[in-house]
Amino acid sequence: MENKLLIEDHIKKNKRQTILICGLMALLFILVVFFLGYIFFGGNIFISLAFALPIAFGYIAITYSVSVSAVLSAAKARPANSQIREEKLLIHRVEEMAIAAGLPMPKVYVQDSEYINAFATGKDPKDSVICVTTGALKKLNQEELEGVIAHEMSHIKNYDVRLATITIAVVGAIALMSEILFYSMFWGGAGRGRKGEGGAILLLLAIVFVILAPIFARLTYLAISRRREYLADSNGAYLTRNPEGLAKALEKIKQDHPREKPKGSKTVAPLYISNPFRRIDASSLGSTHPPIDERIKRLRSM
Repeated sequence: MENKLLIEDHIKKNKRQTILICGLMALLFILVVFFLGYIFFGGNIFISLAFALPIAFGYIAITYSVSVSAVLSAAKARPANSQIREEKLLIHRVEEMAIAAGLPMPKVYVQDSEYINAFATGKDPKDSVICVTTGALKKLNQEELEGVIAHEMSHIKNYDVRLATITIAVVGAIALMSEILFYSMFWGGAGRGRKGEGGAILLLLAIVFVILAPIFARLTYLAISRRREYLADSNGAYLTRNPEGLAKALEKIKQDHPREKPKGSKTVAPLYISNPFRRIDASSLGSTHPPIDERIKRLRSM
């Protein structure tokens, strides 16, 4: 009972923090678009603001509406086939974990990949998806597979999937817009229509902002990703009452090195239980996931 209350407190805290951080990133995105408008509209602040707000909110709204299909397409995932034994068992395991979590049954997808991996996506628990690789179905036993599914079910329960999907799109847009803004300032647009000390100060702020915004957005998303992985590990272990299942699955993931290249796009890599494109040390600041050894250690200390 005490553990359940502790996990629920962490979930509530995580939701508050991630909503706050995503709000800050949305503000960053609006500012980047504003400065872009400031460059192209001759330094007119009001026109730039009128340009920034609808574009920023429109982009976020469109991203939200197509987020699930976009993620599944990027991952090259397909619906699970109940005529295939391993995939039928997967559907049953997802159903069991949905009941344990008190959630609607998510749609079940499969990614044809030799890697042991899985991810969840969706706008909310009623419109959620759990995708597991064929490598995981072949290489994990039922105890380990259950741990992985419980981890992904926890992301759905914590609303991580909604926040993570939108945040991925916003971080990418901030980087793209910042790059456009950076080059625009050196193509002659920065000098038009901005006279006086006020214009010079605003231009200087734009230069500083265009350099720092994508860095801050990226580091913010990394912080969200690591926090949500630890929380999903602990909450998933609570759902199964068996931390060892997920710990063993993570050990297999760590030792899993197929010859084939990872399937899908790097864009959705942060959604996976383990980054399939891991070329850098997971303990570095550039990693979206916490170190696997640390995750295993925390699970076995539960």
